[in-house]
Amino acid sequence: MSVILEQTDELLLAQTEIRHLKNTIQALREEMERVHFDKDQAVSAAVSESNKEIQHLRATAISLRDELESLRFDKNEAVHSAIKDGRNEAGQLHNTVQSIRDEMDNVKFKYEDQIEQLSRDARDEARQLHQTIQTLRDEVDAIKKA
Repeated sequence: MSVILEQTDELLLAQTEIRHLKNTIQALREEMERVHFDKDQAVSAAVSESNKEIQHLRATAISLRDELESLRFDKNEAVHSAIKDGRNEAGQLHNTVQSIRDEMDNVKFKYEDQIEQLSRDARDEARQLHQTIQTLRDEVDAIKKA
């Protein structure tokens, strides 16, 4: 009986140890599932945060690209405006120069005409004076001969 009792005790000990090991395995499984769940949650949160950051960065990139395009457009407009203004100013300067040239030519022609008229008048007066001198000489010669 002692052998049976001993075997029963060993059997009870073995069953207790088996139950204890089953409980430990169950606790380890639950812990492993909790750790796995926590890890999945952390990965999901990290992916979600990364997606938010990616979306934010994309929005920032789009905004910067739009701003850059706007700046390019504004720069091109300013360049075209400056070129147009420069051409307009150059045209106005050309017109002013042409106007001054025309005015200078008019003044030149006017004075050339006046000089020519004065020269004609001087020649006519000299001719008249020569004729008067000749007439007076003829009269003096006629008086001397008389």
